[in-house]
Amino acid sequence: MKYRILALFLPVAACLACGPKTVPVAPQVTVFENYSTGVPYRIPAIAQNRSGELVTLADYRYCHSDIGFGPIDLHMAFSKDLGATWTAPELMSAGDSTLAGNEFNYAFGDPSIVADRHSDEVLSMSCGGHVPWYGSKRDSLQYPVRHRSHDGGHTWDDSENVAEEVYSLFDGREMGPAQGIFFTSGRMCQSRQIKVGKYYRIYTAIPTRPGGTYVLYSDDFGGRWNVLGSIDAPPSTTADESKCEELPDGSVIVSVRKPGARGFNVFTYTDRVKAEGSWGSDVNALVMNGVNACNGAIVIVPARRASDGRKVQLLLQSITFQRDRRDVGIFYKPLDGPDSYDSSEDFAEGWQKGVMLSDHSSAYSDLVLLKDGTVGAFWEDALKDDGFDLIYRRLTVSEITGGAYR
Repeated sequence: MKYRILALFLPVAACLACGPKTVPVAPQVTVFENYSTGVPYRIPAIAQNRSGELVTLADYRYCHSDIGFGPIDLHMAFSKDLGATWTAPELMSAGDSTLAGNEFNYAFGDPSIVADRHSDEVLSMSCGGHVPWYGSKRDSLQYPVRHRSHDGGHTWDDSENVAEEVYSLFDGREMGPAQGIFFTSGRMCQSRQIKVGKYYRIYTAIPTRPGGTYVLYSDDFGGRWNVLGSIDAPPSTTADESKCEELPDGSVIVSVRKPGARGFNVFTYTDRVKAEGSWGSDVNALVMNGVNACNGAIVIVPARRASDGRKVQLLLQSITFQRDRRDVGIFYKPLDGPDSYDSSEDFAEGWQKGVMLSDHSSAYSDLVLLKDGTVGAFWEDALKDDGFDLIYRRLTVSEITGGAYR
């Protein structure tokens, strides 16, 4: 595998009104090179394990399409120096044509990932099987699949079919049981505040058909899943790829991909240990109307406002800056205390355009807050005309915000 490090001059937006300004940024690295072996890569997922290594996962699509249209493997790559150099991609879990007769150990794809910050456990949830999501039914499923590592993501247990566990969560819904479920690819969220037993709570978002998007949580690092909130009141009636993040007060925000929009909703706890509480209203971020074409990541980072040195929490959202799949970048929103996020409606305003990672065809993206306070961005970028390479770049908060925060 040949790696290319590209020193680029990419646009950063100092403010939404002023528009992008060009400043030099750190080099970016091709982690998975498309068609290097005649097979395309898709779907970035990234985490940092307890030892500080970066762990990335991606689809290796023999079938040149989504789950349900042929064999797909999951591949992985690692970095010990915050993304400056990477190992060659290697097999994480095989779902190739040799398993064509198997019901669920086939076509693993759309990986999500979370690394436990206090152990060497790493969890990935993905899809598998012979059925596309839009055709998935209880008697003919696209399967939710669990993979678990105990050594920081280097080796993985055999894949586990968790379809019955997950689908049964929605039996008894007023609208009827779920017929199509999948775990959104990319980063899963681990709480910094809520610990029940051995692990801190983790969150992930799942689209269901029919119904909309729900958030699941697990207190045993993916061993068992539960619905956050009521099965009859999903945080969004739009069923699409979504991401979760924990807010400073322990509440949970879900960011939902919608046609031409990005929706947000906040779950407020009344009892954290029992996971009791309720969702607010599903609201769209005004500045993101017309710029949502694919899956992106949401992450919160500590920062200081450059103008006065005030400490803030900065919410970052990676997404395309155009309605179609191009110009992937990062929006940011400062949280100046509880009054800035005490309702879902607060998330409709206050977002600003930050750094643009790509000025051409680009799609899915993921973000990770690194242990040194910088941010790792991992996204699909059509550097050539043969599909998306999966690109990594490490950024400072100052680079992301055009110097407004550090």
